[in-house]
Amino acid sequence: MAEDLPQADEHTAERRNGRLAGEVRRSQTKGERADASAVTHKNLSIQCLRGMAALFVALFHASVYAAGHFGDAGSAAAFDGRFGLIGVAVFFSISGMLMADLIQRTDPWRFLAHRVVRIYPTYLLAVSAFVPIVGLLGIRKFGPHIFSLMLVPVGHRTYYLSVEWTLVFECTYYVALFLIALIGWRRHLNRIALVWIAVILAAPLFIGSSDNVFHHFHSIWLSPANAAFAGGLLVPWIVSRIRIPLGTGLLALCILMVAVPANPAVAHWAAGVVATLLVLDAVRIKMPQRAMLGLPKLGDWSYALYLSHVPCILIVYHFWPSSSGVGAAWLSAIATALIVSAGFGMLDVRVYRHLKNAVDNADKEHRRRRVNIYAGVFVVASMIGVVIE
Repeated sequence: MAEDLPQADEHTAERRNGRLAGEVRRSQTKGERADASAVTHKNLSIQCLRGMAALFVALFHASVYAAGHFGDAGSAAAFDGRFGLIGVAVFFSISGMLMADLIQRTDPWRFLAHRVVRIYPTYLLAVSAFVPIVGLLGIRKFGPHIFSLMLVPVGHRTYYLSVEWTLVFECTYYVALFLIALIGWRRHLNRIALVWIAVILAAPLFIGSSDNVFHHFHSIWLSPANAAFAGGLLVPWIVSRIRIPLGTGLLALCILMVAVPANPAVAHWAAGVVATLLVLDAVRIKMPQRAMLGLPKLGDWSYALYLSHVPCILIVYHFWPSSSGVGAAWLSAIATALIVSAGFGMLDVRVYRHLKNAVDNADKEHRRRRVNIYAGVFVVASMIGVVIE
């Protein structure tokens, strides 16, 4: 998933990250509230973290599908569920942090319109490009699943790209934040996030701990996977109020990678805490762009990589000669996904920039009502799950 973090040249990025780190240090020293926008906006360290998260998810899926296709993933099996778990949690935590900032400084209708043009055009383009190829090769067969394309929480569905469950969560978050802003509760967002965390913690006492029930609008809010997003919502407040040593997130990540809890719910909670700590590290760290190994650029293309990597992996494995090694197939699948995501990512960034500008210019062109209608339709579509359940 991807949000509003524009690209920047190296010198500008270094100066910006330096200012961010200085502002955070001053706020912690004086006990003053740091500007949330200053903490979250255009931070290349966050882009670096997002690129890492996308890569983690791709590595995990390449290993899973290698085991399914070849019967043995070999050394690639090292990239197991830990990588998928932390990759998704980091995406959610970054999203929560950015949404906490954006919802405070954006009109609710425009906020929702920005989210719609961020998620759906690139997603629908990916489905249109990859599903026919996968179908013609006989790798997978898909029928029309309108609710899958709508990304609404209406129970178990067959998803075209095999990653859409996270987008269902994201879109549900956006609707909730829109409604919170619409009724004037934005100033209570931190309290809402804390109450939400408490409710998720208490939920197993009443409904059990199985994640199988968390696919409907009334229950999606109770999934432990939400811990990362709720933690991200609290990041601007935590940065300005609580002193947490720099590097805590990296240490927590190392611990999680060594000892992942066997219980899935506990594992989601642990990943949510680790992801939140990693984001806290990222918003405070000052790192030259040349030391980031191209991860900020991968961060720009992370949404494209997230959408396209599974079809790329399946196609490479489909054509891979059975006599060749699994390790080489795994590396080729990852390389193919990265190459495709580079081109697809550049297109994604341009399309989103164009559509976002169109939304922002609606006032000037007297099209604000039309934007609000589109956003309203999105809300109604997202609430369909309540009706059909």
